[in-house]
Amino acid sequence: MADNNKVAVKKAKKKHTIQYDRWGYFFIAPFFLIYVVFSLIPLVTTFVYSFFEYYRIGLEEIGPSFRVYKYFTGSYNDYSWEFDDAAYALDDLIVKYDENGNTLTVDIKDEIKEAIVGIDGSMDVEAYYKDISKMVDKEIKRGSTPQTVLEKAKKQITCKVSAFSRNISIVFSKSDNMGRYFLNTIIMWVLGFIPQILVSLILAVWFTNTELRLKCQQFFKTVIYMPNLIMAAAFAMLFVALFSPNGPVNSILKSIYNNMNASEIAAGTVPAMEPVRFFSSTGWTRGLVATMNFLMWYGNTTILLMAGVMGIDNSLFEAARIDGASSLKIFFKITIPLLLPIFVYVLITSLIGGIQMFDVPQILTNGFGTPNRTTMTIIMKLNKHLASKNYGPAGVTSIIIFAITGVLSALVYRMTMKNYQNKR
Repeated sequence: MADNNKVAVKKAKKKHTIQYDRWGYFFIAPFFLIYVVFSLIPLVTTFVYSFFEYYRIGLEEIGPSFRVYKYFTGSYNDYSWEFDDAAYALDDLIVKYDENGNTLTVDIKDEIKEAIVGIDGSMDVEAYYKDISKMVDKEIKRGSTPQTVLEKAKKQITCKVSAFSRNISIVFSKSDNMGRYFLNTIIMWVLGFIPQILVSLILAVWFTNTELRLKCQQFFKTVIYMPNLIMAAAFAMLFVALFSPNGPVNSILKSIYNNMNASEIAAGTVPAMEPVRFFSSTGWTRGLVATMNFLMWYGNTTILLMAGVMGIDNSLFEAARIDGASSLKIFFKITIPLLLPIFVYVLITSLIGGIQMFDVPQILTNGFGTPNRTTMTIIMKLNKHLASKNYGPAGVTSIIIFAITGVLSALVYRMTMKNYQNKR
């Protein structure tokens, strides 16, 4: 009986027990749901798109195609006639060589190209000619007949390759190389980040130094952060207006120049100043992009570094001052080493933001990366692929950006934080 009573009591207690720890899953579930819907699914979809040719022409959906014709892009219906025309042109060459009994020579490469070039359309003739040239050279060594080469040339037109390799070739084509845009992006980021981190470090130390007792600190902190609140698009449009040929900057420069050389200009010995074409110069355009990024983000960086400095025990600074250490020694021997973790965080987040640079150069150069695509960033090129509705190269570009960001962030962290890692 006693045992039965104990079991009954345990059951009663179990029924009335509320397990509050399960409610934690309920409260964090929205985060995982939002992450899956808005981050994980798009990431996986982007990765999948990179392996296919997939785009739209008007309302027509093309793809997803895992294998595509090697020398053609677009809808098959748009270039199917080119297959027939190319085959007819090569058939004419077969008849010609058969009638004349010619032997196989390298001249057949040019004849094949001339026959194909006459066909207007979307065929990549240069890529086809390059492959044909290799094939002809091999067949000459084998002692093949012209008819054999021409039959292979007909089959070569309709050969297929994987869409992934096509997407890779588009992204890394010689005329539109992704490496060039990556270099543009890094250059503009570095030009903006170096003054940003230097100015932010100085301001962070000044604002947190108890000996300086700066007045109106709250006002200055608000002012330096305000550019970060302005939309990048509006900021870029402001700079376009300021530095245009007829803008205020050119007007001021022209006024200063004319006042300094008034007599020479009147005598005709010195020509009047022409407006500076800021957006026609690679250096000026990159410099303006870097300047805008610096002005927009140095306030945010200052606040992060201030938080890091305020987290350092103030007794360390006091002890250093008592020992007679100068301000510079305190800065380099105490502030910088102890600030390194937050500095690495700022560096990595700034690097990620720099690689994703888009809005400022997009508006400043009207989306063309002028002059001569020297300010075209990786994301700007990604946007070009999306605008063309060809999602395959866009997917490959996104994966490359993801990989570059991950590798560079890992390298920065490993190189800078190795002294802070626990060693066993």
